[in-house]
Amino acid sequence: MLAAAAERDGVEVEEVRREVALPSGLLEKRGVRIPIATVRRVWNGFTDRAAGPLLALRAARQLPMGSLDLLDYLAQTSTTGEEAFEHLTRYLPLLADAGRVWIEGDRQRLRVRHASPGGLPSLSELLFGLIVARSRELFGPATAPQLVQFAHRPSAPVSVYEEVLGAPVRFGGGFDDLVFDRDVVRAPIASRDPALRGILIAQADAALARLDLRGVIERVEPEDDFVASFRHALSQALDAGDPSLARIGESFGMSARTLQRRLSAASVSHRELLQELRLERARRALGGAQAKEVSEELGYSSPSAFHRAFKRWTGVTPGAVAAAPGAVAAAPAGVGWGGLQGGDGEQAAARRP
Repeated sequence: MLAAAAERDGVEVEEVRREVALPSGLLEKRGVRIPIATVRRVWNGFTDRAAGPLLALRAARQLPMGSLDLLDYLAQTSTTGEEAFEHLTRYLPLLADAGRVWIEGDRQRLRVRHASPGGLPSLSELLFGLIVARSRELFGPATAPQLVQFAHRPSAPVSVYEEVLGAPVRFGGGFDDLVFDRDVVRAPIASRDPALRGILIAQADAALARLDLRGVIERVEPEDDFVASFRHALSQALDAGDPSLARIGESFGMSARTLQRRLSAASVSHRELLQELRLERARRALGGAQAKEVSEELGYSSPSAFHRAFKRWTGVTPGAVAAAPGAVAAAPAGVGWGGLQGGDGEQAAARRP
């Protein structure tokens, strides 16, 4: 699906396939599961060669009904849009299992929410772009969501996103959020077909039963790819203020113990990766900024409070890191960037890690 979208945009797909060493003929094999880290490399190759920004959103408008296989046909035969969204939440793993989709709502609104901390922002944009495009096909060309919100940062001006999606767009938060007027999605779909929908549901259930997701992920994803996915999830969890294994496990669909086992197999630990990430952010923040700017950004009451806390944590001063990025070797065990507290009682605010 991604390759077809990129090809429509003028990208030389075969060139990207060779560059990332994707086996020849793999894209033509129906149902093959490809690790998200591989998808990330391929997609980055596509976007680097694309004719313009927001390839994923532009692709969503170009992919015809049927591109999502069973998901598209289930949507077409559903009684209402609300039912179509319920099918999406149940059967999305047939298309991709790097994230989780769920529905929340009240009398006025229905929200389609998506979380994929170990995934790829462009895939989140493609998913929501496809839902918006399909909604126009099912409910009428004038249909638009009340709000589109992405957890990641924008890669183009917000106005460009809003022009493509035809709705207000925001960024930031713990998950992606697509908000519809509930009356719109409760309206009957013209192409509804209960008999055919029943046949499709039986096929989808059988396919889902054959798909041992956890087994597939652990067989095909090399540990290096898993660690890369975990780092990405850890970064987003840190942004959200809770980088715990339990929080990250929710996005992976794994328990904290399973995550620990996978990390141990790759000879790393959650603590080590968290310390590396915090050091990386510290160095980046200190790259060219003044101490006052950094202390404010990280939530300290004053530059001197930040200076003392940083030295207790790393053993060197912020100035030493700014002058020589290799000055910090490792943070003392058990000390976190977002919770440093000195003897004078000064503490980093909890609003930002």
